[in-house]
Amino acid sequence: MSEGERIQELIGHWVAYAEKRPDPSIEGFSSWLKNQFNSQERESELSLKEKKMQLGRLFGRIINFVELWGKLSFKDLPIKQFEDFGILMEVKYRENPSKNEVASLLLNEKSTAFEIIKRLIREGLLAEEVDKEDKRIRRIRLTQPGKKVLREAEMQAGKVSEILMGDSTEDEIDAMITKLEELDRFHTNLYEHVDYETIDDLLK
Repeated sequence: MSEGERIQELIGHWVAYAEKRPDPSIEGFSSWLKNQFNSQERESELSLKEKKMQLGRLFGRIINFVELWGKLSFKDLPIKQFEDFGILMEVKYRENPSKNEVASLLLNEKSTAFEIIKRLIREGLLAEEVDKEDKRIRRIRLTQPGKKVLREAEMQAGKVSEILMGDSTEDEIDAMITKLEELDRFHTNLYEHVDYETIDDLLK
């Protein structure tokens, strides 16, 4: 690589560093650049299996942060966790779904989902109705207080999303959305079409 090419590469690194920070500095850039190269060296030494395990651990930590920030953002609302929020959102978009439909969408144990639904009904956020055509089916809908709480919760969830993405650029977020949508389709296919009792069944 020529001296000119090295300078161009260095300028590119500076742009990547500076565009995410309100007050970039030479000292900060030097530290950032060192971390970048150290990270690249560590990654190049890892096998694909090790990288997947590392990514799995990072996913786990991010999930924990989502739960932590979610509880913080909902602390002044009747709902206390993202599962509650998820149920209210599904009821909103599916317009009077059955309890079974909502429970299946949550990827939780159905008994857990039914308990959450039962609690939201007790708190007056959801109402339960008998299906007009099939009396065996119980449908749920948002009450007026439930709609109000959901509007407030959506605002709070937006704040969590803002924090969760940190200083990611739009291009980075677009790339994450594309990959996570791909992973969501992959796992949805496993969930809906593979018979499994153990984790090994999913690896066949």
